[in-house]
Amino acid sequence: MVYETIKEKIIKGELLPGCVLMERTLAEDFKISRTPVREALKRLLQEGWVVWEERRKAVVSEIKESDVIELFKLRDMIEPFAIKTIIETGEPQVLAGSLVPITNEMEKLKDSPNEFMKKDMEFHSAIVNQLGISKLMPLWSKIYDDMMRLDVQSIYPKRGANLIIAEHRQLINAFWNGDLEGALKCINEHCSQILKVYQSKRVVKKEI
Repeated sequence: MVYETIKEKIIKGELLPGCVLMERTLAEDFKISRTPVREALKRLLQEGWVVWEERRKAVVSEIKESDVIELFKLRDMIEPFAIKTIIETGEPQVLAGSLVPITNEMEKLKDSPNEFMKKDMEFHSAIVNQLGISKLMPLWSKIYDDMMRLDVQSIYPKRGANLIIAEHRQLINAFWNGDLEGALKCINEHCSQILKVYQSKRVVKKEI
């Protein structure tokens, strides 16, 4: 519970890079002993959400450009492969049908950045999940969390909800039509534009 709560606050931007997580204070806030808090912080450290600084302080990690580039390289390997496989050997119209209601929900959440980006990643997760590769899911789950944090803190305000939704509808149309070339072009441009926005903005570490 401690682990999930802290991670969610980091993803939502409630705990920003540089924020110190005091073991004693967290234990008091959660009304528990320090042992489970220590274990939660260790897990967050292992997954890269926090780093240890001098005097063994747990600090929320910053978003590094090298990590973001690596994240998009992973997406570039996974999503085009999923799209190609689904269109060539699956039923892309079935997937398109499942993506429409997700995109419609995004229309309703344009003024709620966190919820909007959850639906955005739900959209992309639906494509990856269609592959049915269970061993891929732990990796995609980490990509999901990292993208949520990146989107909420540095992408969504600059790209705009209407643009993101329009790109999703373009991809849906490509699935309806079984248009592999069009679908690959959509996903490649979508991801490249997100990366460009991040690189133009750069997340600056904030001391709290």
